[in-house]
Amino acid sequence: MKDPIIRILHTSDWHLGKRLHEFDRSIEYRKFKENLLLTIEKEKPHLLLVAGDVFDTINPPLEAEKFLGTTLNEIRRRHPGLHIVITCGNHDSARKIDSVSAYMECCDRLMIVGELPVVYYGENSSVCDVNYEKLIYPVRTDDGRLMALVVAMPFLSTTRVLNLGVNRSGEDSETDYESGVRNIYQGCLDFIRSREEFKGTDVPVIAMGHFFVKSSTLSESEDEKATDMIGGEQGIGVSVFDGYDYAALGHIHLRQNIGVGRRIRYSGSPLPINFGECGYRNGVDIVDVVSGGSPEDGGRYGIEVVSHVYERAVDFIRIPARRGTAGEEEVLQTLNSMQSLAGEKSVNELPFCSIFAEYDQDNSGFDCIRSYREVLDKKIGELSGKAFRLCDFKLTRKEGDSVSGFRQQDVQSLEDISSPIVLASRMYEEVHKGKEMPEDLVKLLSEIIEEAENGKDDCGGKSA
Repeated sequence: MKDPIIRILHTSDWHLGKRLHEFDRSIEYRKFKENLLLTIEKEKPHLLLVAGDVFDTINPPLEAEKFLGTTLNEIRRRHPGLHIVITCGNHDSARKIDSVSAYMECCDRLMIVGELPVVYYGENSSVCDVNYEKLIYPVRTDDGRLMALVVAMPFLSTTRVLNLGVNRSGEDSETDYESGVRNIYQGCLDFIRSREEFKGTDVPVIAMGHFFVKSSTLSESEDEKATDMIGGEQGIGVSVFDGYDYAALGHIHLRQNIGVGRRIRYSGSPLPINFGECGYRNGVDIVDVVSGGSPEDGGRYGIEVVSHVYERAVDFIRIPARRGTAGEEEVLQTLNSMQSLAGEKSVNELPFCSIFAEYDQDNSGFDCIRSYREVLDKKIGELSGKAFRLCDFKLTRKEGDSVSGFRQQDVQSLEDISSPIVLASRMYEEVHKGKEMPEDLVKLLSEIIEEAENGKDDCGGKSA
């Protein structure tokens, strides 16, 4: 194996502050921190790249912000020579990411880019262009030798990109999202070539990015994310990265190479964000940029990748393990096998569990779906909070060769008709062809219901 010109630890999509169905995940993030520190100690990278979605929401809990600060400070204390570049993702607040340095004890060898930096022209400052200088991070050795150049590109929204479709003369310049993104990346390369300090140097140029590349492989949890969250028109092609030696991407949680070779790559998320990702080999990537590129890949340098797969602090139990629903025998056998696990772990260490059961009247040991539901309710009640943490439980009736949805589903317990959230979730699935209601919408409805109930009590008290 050749000695690397530069060694990169590529990671993204930490989603700090993420909760799974309101369950705490701090143990998982602490384990990730331990694994990350061990990887840095073992592999000794020159450069750490975090390509967006550092936080799960634009307003992360204070504990998530503190966790990021303590993690970066510990990395810095143990490895003062490591260069760190962090960019904003679509889940992040650009201003929050820009302020991360406030948590740092030392900001040497650190670059953080939240918002796309721009400069304004004209009397009314109505015309803007990218401030390319603030996107370029030179990676240097202790003696000042240039090792590589990083283009620290944050998340590029459609609005921002299309607003840049105005030239300095103030005339409109029609463009689409992909063309606009390509112009920004190629503008960075033009800026690098024009700088006197970089002339005569032949070093790898590394791009960071956070978006959906059209040829990406998506999982069941991500197959609609690209269109729902970023917009189908915002997918980009691999040609955007022409001229770059490595593209460190974030946004897609399944680690993968894009196109030919390993030059354009998603590192994936370091831990599963939801049940759709429980089959992933989560972790981080160590990327060596070496001499001798592949003509087929279009790169000047070779790219060698070693994926570090991290052991999970918390397991995911999915019944069935595949996508779809499980029959009675599979559900009952799996639940019975879990009884021996009850009481072995603390609550926050218990595995997350998702159950999608099917009642088949023609092949059932129960005379009706209600009887089956009563048995499942009892078993799950005995195990929930002791052997696992229940995240999803759905029981559907099989009609013919297909599983029926909301219209054909029996009312299965009093909770089903007394809980507005349950009813709203079912109606959402009916309207959206089986898609689950997003967690943020469930949370919003819960807050509205709670506020309404509190208001009702207050009014009742006043009238009394």
